[in-house]
Amino acid sequence: MQNSAFTGMDIGSRFVKIAVFKNKEIEKKIFDTAYFYKNFIISDNGALTVNFKKLRIPAKNVCATGYGRNNVNIKNIRLINELKAHVWGIFFQLNLENFTLIDIGGQDIKIIKVSDGYINDFAMNDKCAASTGRYLENMAKLLEIDINELSQKKEKPINLTSTCAIFGESEIIGKLAEGVNINNICAGINYSIAKRITSMMRDIFAPPLVITGGAALNGALIFFIKKLLQTDKVLIPEEPQFNGAIGCINYLFHNNR
Repeated sequence: MQNSAFTGMDIGSRFVKIAVFKNKEIEKKIFDTAYFYKNFIISDNGALTVNFKKLRIPAKNVCATGYGRNNVNIKNIRLINELKAHVWGIFFQLNLENFTLIDIGGQDIKIIKVSDGYINDFAMNDKCAASTGRYLENMAKLLEIDINELSQKKEKPINLTSTCAIFGESEIIGKLAEGVNINNICAGINYSIAKRITSMMRDIFAPPLVITGGAALNGALIFFIKKLLQTDKVLIPEEPQFNGAIGCINYLFHNNR
């Protein structure tokens, strides 16, 4: 493995994450998905192909996952589904065989229970923007604050009843009109996401809990998830946003020998 480069690509709805493993080090790249398609996808006889030369990454030993993995044609590539990619990412990053994983993506949430190294059960929110990374971005934009500021708010959360990304905006505008403190609104947004995620878990959850995706860096969200699940056994890997891409590398290596 030391003498070869292995590339993992997680082509998400919001961001494209790329990880290249070579010489025991992982080089990481991240692009806005629209920017990625505009600048690094070329047409080859009617098929969309990744321009690896322009990306400056190897075109061999590539594995891809994510929402857009079937949108592009990459010769001699392995495609794996997102559940498998994220599980293999945790195998690599945390060396666990028993865990429950929450991956909070740009447009969906994946909850995966792994027992003895195998996927035992899973649940997904099926391409709804509610309680996803995109939802957080939209709410921060609506409130005209930085998303990092939003992710710190957890005091006195207000109750938000709408779980729809569109109607949720109207509800928040209504709260602003009522003069509700913006910090409490932010806390309410984080709390409402935590409630939606934990309600999806039902009988799936078994500690330890692992959280990945960009929203894993939202401290208030993690706080509320811990509170609702009544657990302190929550792990966040070093590279939560790149977990799918890293999982592609790990899967490729173990299934390419």
